[in-house]
Amino acid sequence: MNKSFIYIFIIFSMILLCNFSFSAETYKCIVKDIKEGDTFVAEINGENVPTINIRLYGVDSPDEGQNFHEEGKQFLKELIGGKEVTVEVLTTDNLGYRVCKVETETGDDVSEVLVKEGYAWWDEENAKEALNLKKLCAEAIREKKGLWSDTTPLGPWDYRKSKGLPQITYKVDKKEEPKEEIKEDKKILKAKGNEVYTGTFSSANVPYIDASKINFNETKIDPNQLLMKHTPTVARDESGKPIGLAVPNINQIPYANALGFQDGDIIASVNGFPITDFSQAMPLYEKLKGVKELNVQVIRGGKPVNIPIRLP
Repeated sequence: MNKSFIYIFIIFSMILLCNFSFSAETYKCIVKDIKEGDTFVAEINGENVPTINIRLYGVDSPDEGQNFHEEGKQFLKELIGGKEVTVEVLTTDNLGYRVCKVETETGDDVSEVLVKEGYAWWDEENAKEALNLKKLCAEAIREKKGLWSDTTPLGPWDYRKSKGLPQITYKVDKKEEPKEEIKEDKKILKAKGNEVYTGTFSSANVPYIDASKINFNETKIDPNQLLMKHTPTVARDESGKPIGLAVPNINQIPYANALGFQDGDIIASVNGFPITDFSQAMPLYEKLKGVKELNVQVIRGGKPVNIPIRLP
């Protein structure tokens, strides 16, 4: 692999991950392995992609070491293990799992089934809007189903805190109804998830970055690992029009900081070519293979910022 290719690959790692992503928000997959009572490994039907980790939206099941951990894991295995499910990707959590609504082959919502049968809590912290899960959880408590047969079941978030384990966090942006009037001076920019920006842009620029002066070492870049940790999402304006790709935790991608990228950046275009859809990534990559200069426009803090990069 020559140096020029390495530079371009690093820059486009934020975009090329889309080549492993999915053009539709809803797709079919086969459940390959059950990790916990609320997470599993899936393989997309008919796609040449690595397996992916999925977290069920709106629920939190007992962790390893808690009562009903094994029972919850077994229940999920019997429900969907080895079977085809329909997955709707909503967002990505802080551990790199895709947070999804999942339906069984018969159309049952898996999160609802788990909560109804007492094998998971309603995850109020991350899914406040999931009121049906709240209702089902209350019914399971009244009927003392599953984990609620314990006198004082400990919430998994409290268990993780007591053991010094990482908490699970994610945010699903609520879809708003179109408004009749949009104020031109209103600006909203969220750093992670499915970003929404509204308002009038003003431009900003940064000095040229000479890639030949960056000390690239022999760090191996694993596309599969990048995919798990930095899966891009489409950023849209208030009307729903795509404005670029948002990549979570850009600064953790090798050399991204040295090339001028910052957390929260939305990649809008490269050399004038808009990046608003996953399918554009690979054709654009092929088109720019031989170039000596790249101008990457990102939306940062509500403003377009041009990042010009000279390649060796």
